[in-house]
Amino acid sequence: MFRKFRLIVVCLLSVALLLALSVQIVVPQTETGARVALDDGQTITVTASEEEQKAALEMWASREAREAAKPLPWPEVSPEELKGVGEEPKGKPGLVPGGEPDPQADIVAQMEFPEEWQALVEELAASEVAAAPQGTAAIYTSFLTNYYAQMWKEFPYKAVGKLYFQDAAGGGHYCSASVISPGSSKNGYRDIIVTAGHCLYDTSTKKWHKNWVFYPAYNGTAPYGSFPYWRGRILTAYASTGARRYDVALISLQPNSSGKEVTYYTGYLGRSWNYGYNQLHFAIGYPSNLTNGTKYTYTCVAESFNGGTDVLGMGCDMTYGSSGGPWIMRFKPYQGGANNYVNSVVSGGTPGTYTFYGPRFSSNNIVPLCTDEGC
Repeated sequence: MFRKFRLIVVCLLSVALLLALSVQIVVPQTETGARVALDDGQTITVTASEEEQKAALEMWASREAREAAKPLPWPEVSPEELKGVGEEPKGKPGLVPGGEPDPQADIVAQMEFPEEWQALVEELAASEVAAAPQGTAAIYTSFLTNYYAQMWKEFPYKAVGKLYFQDAAGGGHYCSASVISPGSSKNGYRDIIVTAGHCLYDTSTKKWHKNWVFYPAYNGTAPYGSFPYWRGRILTAYASTGARRYDVALISLQPNSSGKEVTYYTGYLGRSWNYGYNQLHFAIGYPSNLTNGTKYTYTCVAESFNGGTDVLGMGCDMTYGSSGGPWIMRFKPYQGGANNYVNSVVSGGTPGTYTFYGPRFSSNNIVPLCTDEGC
């Protein structure tokens, strides 16, 4: 009897070991030498080597290289996700307030990056931008945003920026992203941005992108410099399913060439989770389909709706390039504190329908990501 019991225990342990090994096997790897790790089963990280950080900065150092980058197309989703209404929200709603930038940041930045600021002054003085198109009043309104100095120099607009990277084959792309945390001891107090999961990982090829560099308040120039990635984090569920509800990711950043963290210049947005589907959102991104949208941000304003379980939908005319841009709840320009909470990011949609979708921030996506990364 005892021998039979021992045999059962050994078999169970063997099965457990095989399951553990199988989890390690499915962790997607990179082709660049960056370290990939499965933390607690819920999230996966990719950490840059010093060589990769240097290569990323060199890759995106010139304006020509940045202008040649293509907006990342939206990923396809399963037919089930397109059916619409999902489950009602679960879990207790949560809020973490943001923080404002250093009051001297713009003065310091002009001394640190004089060529970028001079180019910016000359470009804005010489250019004329067409009036922003207006959406149907009953569905959404969209407008050009950080072309105007009072916007790109001010919080919360300056906390949104452009994220450049390469796909596994070496093609240059960009997404949108926003600053949401000054970090913690878990990531060495490195500042954190939030973007879409598909801006880090391609679920169709099962390959990581690479060489991410973040440019806050980007408007054709880099007024606050560039910030290479140190570590990226996606949800294990996104890597395995590609579901829109999990299409969110975090990146911890290194300081810029002046040794300053991005929050010094931009401050950081708050974040919210487990709120209902119907909220007034301001979605901000760099849409390639709108006039000068590859250079300046646009903002769509609309009430979100239930787009499926833990998926939000809202009216907007932005398409490729806006991926990863924040959906801000309780938007209040020029103020930090208990305002401006990122409640979703742009995931995708069908161009021409004037509607896009994003993961409703919840205990199943942003919470485990931030818990593991140290937001």
